[in-house]
Amino acid sequence: MEASDRIVTPPYFAFKTLTNMLTAMEEHGPPNRVDRSFLQGMSGAGQTQFIHGLKSLGLIDENGNVEPQLTTLVQRPDDRRALIGQLVRARYPEAIELGKGNATTGELVEIFNEKYGVQGDTARKAIAFFLGAAKYAEDIQLSPNFKTPANRTGAPGRKRTRQLLADRSPPANDTPSDIPSGLHPALAGLLLDIPKRGQTWTQEQHDDFMAAFKPVLKICAPIADEAENDDPSDDPESWIP
Repeated sequence: MEASDRIVTPPYFAFKTLTNMLTAMEEHGPPNRVDRSFLQGMSGAGQTQFIHGLKSLGLIDENGNVEPQLTTLVQRPDDRRALIGQLVRARYPEAIELGKGNATTGELVEIFNEKYGVQGDTARKAIAFFLGAAKYAEDIQLSPNFKTPANRTGAPGRKRTRQLLADRSPPANDTPSDIPSGLHPALAGLLLDIPKRGQTWTQEQHDDFMAAFKPVLKICAPIADEAENDDPSDDPESWIP
């Protein structure tokens, strides 16, 4: 695939973050460049998503330099809804066309999967951004059936985490030899889901793994202060037969 033919991932941060930034820039104007030093109030992951999203919309170039469209959005707040509408129409032509009928959320997800190259929770967030931007523009027709897909890959709650621990744990004496010894069996079981060298997995499988990994790691290897204050009944060993 030629570089010019590669699918550019659409924005998948909260649309409100964009409008908040535009409003904040009104007093002094946009910076010369939107980079991590300018976004110090965001987490590292949030900075990455935001910078990528601005590039995807054509508001900054590959080096983060501000494009004229971003300056116009900042300097013309009264026209901002119409300008956002122009951006949305240019960035999501297939989704805009789909929205003129009574298409379902499932059909919209397919567009984001096939045309925009996003899967799983990234697709959910990208669709949420699209719907937020389109509604903000006010003059874009959306199917009455369009909704942000349900979050099926969010961080598990305590009950779900307990079940994950039970489901993922191999028998005590059956940990594969390629898993480092000394790991909690639940964590070792989770690591078995990582593709072997040369194998791949889908974006949804990756998102599911990442959603499960952090809470399992937190329980299997708690931070010292948390471990000292933990309720003995929450000991993961007590959840596994």
